[in-house]
Amino acid sequence: LEGGDALDDGAADTKPIPYAQMNREQRLAFMSTVVLPQMTPIFAAFDAKFQNMSCTTCHGNGATDGTFAMPSPQIPALPGSEEAFLEYIKDPEHARWSQFMLDKVWPKMAELLQVDKFDEMAHPNGFSCSNCHTHLSP
Repeated sequence: LEGGDALDDGAADTKPIPYAQMNREQRLAFMSTVVLPQMTPIFAAFDAKFQNMSCTTCHGNGATDGTFAMPSPQIPALPGSEEAFLEYIKDPEHARWSQFMLDKVWPKMAELLQVDKFDEMAHPNGFSCSNCHTHLSP
């Protein structure tokens, strides 16, 4: 499987199924054979502790209980307002992580899932931080 490609019946001439249209079995296969193998080296290049990423890294308890629910409360919650986020990234480690997410994770996940990146005007329902992270009350 390449990028966000998932074949619906295995035929060579079949078009890829967008993630949003996949059934549960297809999503599980896609995540384990496409997303995890492509995202692991991206995260590991940022921090070696991610060399052994697993479903739990992003899905937390959802990987354990089989729901794979997102956003995951087991990954850091983000500030709930722009003002609070600007304060949050004054911390160098938060700034480093935020830049990594902005530059590497956000665009790659949107590409893999075959969805638009969030844009307030053009794609208000696009992929954003909120797809993975919960938010603190503003």
